[in-house]
Amino acid sequence: MPPRSLVLSAASLCAGGLAALVYFSGSDLVLLREHLNHPFAFGVLACLLMASAAVGLRRMWLRAMIIVLAGLGASAALCGGWMALVFASAEEVGFVDGPVPYRVRLQRSMAGFGPDTVMWLSVRRDGGLLSREWELGCFNDDVPDDAFDSVMWTGPRSVEIRVADGRTFPVSLEAASGRPWATVTLNC
Repeated sequence: MPPRSLVLSAASLCAGGLAALVYFSGSDLVLLREHLNHPFAFGVLACLLMASAAVGLRRMWLRAMIIVLAGLGASAALCGGWMALVFASAEEVGFVDGPVPYRVRLQRSMAGFGPDTVMWLSVRRDGGLLSREWELGCFNDDVPDDAFDSVMWTGPRSVEIRVADGRTFPVSLEAASGRPWATVTLNC
């Protein structure tokens, strides 16, 4: 096997490993979550690198088999990425600033093909490259009384979430890390 194929094979394994790592384990670091959370793109890259590595192989049947398998894998990753974009894409609604260094991030997404929307809340602890973010709550408005209404800070480490019918859900944050002690989920 030529050295070029060995390097491309190693790069393919690294890209595939990164895709699996990002897909199966979440990180609370904002830098990793926002910039490396693309498992399907890393999967396609791994398949393309493997097909490129196979071009240098001497055995024609092995070369053809690896290229076909890499093509099928890339097609599956592209299809999975497209489905993830259709069903799981969320738009940024804004932030609710709290005591420094905390803020609550609001995101909205569609709930499948229906008219329902899902509001995602997370608490972010700003710290430059080491900023962290944790899930705070999820609210689906398919039941009108359970729709998200507002969020406000009630103390240095406590948040209160209000839904449309007036119910409130207080959430406290850990003193050391800022991670919520509990999350609130309605119809998600």
